[in-house]
Amino acid sequence: MAVGLRNVFVGRNGIRAGWRFLIFVTLVVVFRVAAFRVPPVWRLFKTTESGTLTPFSDGTLTSLSAVGAFLAAFIMSRIEKRRLTSYGIPVTGAFGKLFWSGVIWGFGMLTLEMLIIHALGGFAFGGFALRGATLVHYAAAWAVNFVLVGINEEFTFRGYPQFTLTTGIGFWPTAVLLSVLFGCVHLFNPNEGWVGALSVFLFGMFACLTLKRTGNLWFAIGFHAAGDYAETFVYSVPDSGYVATGHLLNSTLHPGPRWLTGGSIGPEGSVFAFVLLGFAFYLFSWLYPGQRFDEAGTAASSSN
Repeated sequence: MAVGLRNVFVGRNGIRAGWRFLIFVTLVVVFRVAAFRVPPVWRLFKTTESGTLTPFSDGTLTSLSAVGAFLAAFIMSRIEKRRLTSYGIPVTGAFGKLFWSGVIWGFGMLTLEMLIIHALGGFAFGGFALRGATLVHYAAAWAVNFVLVGINEEFTFRGYPQFTLTTGIGFWPTAVLLSVLFGCVHLFNPNEGWVGALSVFLFGMFACLTLKRTGNLWFAIGFHAAGDYAETFVYSVPDSGYVATGHLLNSTLHPGPRWLTGGSIGPEGSVFAFVLLGFAFYLFSWLYPGQRFDEAGTAASSSN
């Protein structure tokens, strides 16, 4: 009986993948709850419930979430006797070629989408909302913030969890499961809807493709950060239902059809977000034909 019970929890390679994933999630939740019980942090969180973000509020909450995720992964790395950098974010190549390639892709894809929506009458650029030192301040603050967002969300959903569950059920089943979870989490954002959540799911699948083909998360982090930066700061439109203070333009999403503008969700709810993500899947698969993430769960430490 004891042997049978042990086999439920332990396999040939130690604690089974599903249990390791649950331990990680439990640790992340515990660290997050502990952080949010601090009164200043709780008050800061409550200010975001209106759907409006500042670089300080979002950056602080994102940093705390990232610390919790990395701390949980560090504890798991000690249990598993692996390096923390094994889970998709190697130090070698940090903010290198892959990251900046992702930045170009993310900014370029969002820009193309906004130009299409503009051409069809759903978006007006407006004039500049910021100038001088204020412009420099917010441009830098939002850039740092969205790099933190990219690191936090990519590592939390496609770092340790992707690495670990891949060893149990394979890469793509894990990618689908975690991308569904990623989309569902976004449903808690103000003004978010199922179309936006579906768009987030597809983005998650694309990020998993980049992980599979490059061996690490640096491309996905750059893509994620630049897309959010372009959407929130540069083109100054809602991002997953959130709007931001300190944005570049006095732009307007016209009250046209939701399939065009995405409505209160923002451009990720537009049909063109799906079209361009589909094109990104095709183009990335063509440009990066190799597979550098081992199905056994060994992430490459490419310096590209």
